[in-house]
Amino acid sequence: MVSNTQPVPHIATSWSTPAPLPASGDWNSSFSSYGDMSYFLVPAQANRTLSVGVTALDESSNASVSKAQPIIGMWSALDPPGTAPPVYTPSPFNALPFALTRLDVVVNTGGSFIVGLSDLRGDGRPDYRYHAHFLYADSVSPSRIPVGGAPVLVQGIGFAPGFTSTIGSSSVPQLATSSTQLTLSAPTHGDGVQNITVTDPVSGASSTMTNALIYGAAATDNIVLLSGLNPSTSVGVPAQNPLIVRVLASDGITPVSGATIGWTASSNVQLSACGGAQSCTVTSDQSGYATTWLTPIAVGVANITATLAPGVYSPSKSVAATLNAVQSSTDIGLLNSQVWISPGATVGVPITARVLSNGSPRSNVQVNFSIVLGSGTLSAGSAQTNSGGYASVTLNVTQVNAALRVSACVAPSNAPCSLFYANVVPLAQQVLLPVSGGGQISTGQAFQPVIVRVTDSSSPPNPVMAAPINFLMTVLRVAENSGNDGRNPMPVILKVSQTATTTDFNGFANIVPSPSGFSAPVEVDVYVTAGVSASLDYPLQVLQAPPRQSSPPGTKAPPQSQHRLRVATVPWESR
Repeated sequence: MVSNTQPVPHIATSWSTPAPLPASGDWNSSFSSYGDMSYFLVPAQANRTLSVGVTALDESSNASVSKAQPIIGMWSALDPPGTAPPVYTPSPFNALPFALTRLDVVVNTGGSFIVGLSDLRGDGRPDYRYHAHFLYADSVSPSRIPVGGAPVLVQGIGFAPGFTSTIGSSSVPQLATSSTQLTLSAPTHGDGVQNITVTDPVSGASSTMTNALIYGAAATDNIVLLSGLNPSTSVGVPAQNPLIVRVLASDGITPVSGATIGWTASSNVQLSACGGAQSCTVTSDQSGYATTWLTPIAVGVANITATLAPGVYSPSKSVAATLNAVQSSTDIGLLNSQVWISPGATVGVPITARVLSNGSPRSNVQVNFSIVLGSGTLSAGSAQTNSGGYASVTLNVTQVNAALRVSACVAPSNAPCSLFYANVVPLAQQVLLPVSGGGQISTGQAFQPVIVRVTDSSSPPNPVMAAPINFLMTVLRVAENSGNDGRNPMPVILKVSQTATTTDFNGFANIVPSPSGFSAPVEVDVYVTAGVSASLDYPLQVLQAPPRQSSPPGTKAPPQSQHRLRVATVPWESR
């Protein structure tokens, strides 16, 4: 029949051979033969929700309620043919906007499912066209982030610009969008699990991943005390060893970064992590560590506790240590009694002693310093204490290759004394640890520094001073696949730069990544090496800033009841 209505391209399917969903989750088709039904195979995980929407169209592709009357059903792929659908829309046009039929499903058990589309009357004509959209959020990577927030990548199907996203109850900006991926900027949140929801504000369709994202500490994580034993310590002098804890996953191996740790201590001790106060909260670094130095301010036994995610889980997991504080008429202590140095380093190491009397600083007291082991020079053989009781000199070493020991004694009797130890850590025993800066995504903002730390291989690890570090920074543009062979072309390298440096007194080194003026989208890859073979890789992304989104047109659908996918016997509406 010349110039008559023709069906749009039709996806041929049957129950036994359901078609995979179109990659975009969005397609047009028609019920173009009598009794026509379309079946699609859908994989879905447990604890997810999904939405299937079908808008009836006329022969001009305008929304219409006088043509097809779409209904939707969903089965397990294991159901035999003829099984009544556990979930379905009993009538068409159950949602807004105009001419929309929508099925919302809660998936309790993961697996493969079949979605069926049909006309209520069982008719089929070339002008019974429809527009279908499938929205499903499947997974998130990484599945655990610090409490301070981080970019995450949501994988799924049916995403589009203008959709909204929430993590928990917080709206989340989208840094990049494609039909199968959303890059979200997850905000700051307390420890625990959160849902992620993606919503189409026009159709009301949404998909929720329940408890998909862990912030900080999980209920099964543990906190471990690595260092906390100390000899009796003079009031006013830092304890010889810091208090070091580490947060590990339930396997006892995987470090947990960005977990909240609550420090609390007795009133007679100051915590460096709390700025000298007795309590505060901090977060574990990217290697799971948290550290505080202890300085007693009054005689007696002090109790110090580190609690994992305080107030979140019951019972809370914690570790504790004690410190015995003493005082006498003359005490001397060192702010740092040990340092670990990389071999071959030429460096000046500060040594600071403090002289006290019954806990009060003594000024104008001479402290004599001398090297009692090893080769090096001192900037001075003695120093006078200031009003705070502090006296300092510098130990200078040249191409150090053996341990040194320095004594600091109160003049004139050279008693009491305290010893300073400088240890040499071979390159083969140096370990490179991530601290912060990984996983960054920028849409124009400057990157935060990438910070790493070099330690020895002991447990707990000790920071290595003057360790050589090499930062190799590569700016590259990843080309999109333009061929049909499924292979991605090689990225285009735009710039390569190299920076050699050494770690500071606490073993830290850092670099500020930069795209070097190249326009987005680009990747800035920071490759860090240290020791004999230790290395870390930080791939960072610079994305184009997303366009400002105005409120999408249309009316949001009224709340619809969600159907739970389970075994049930319900009649399939006669068509």
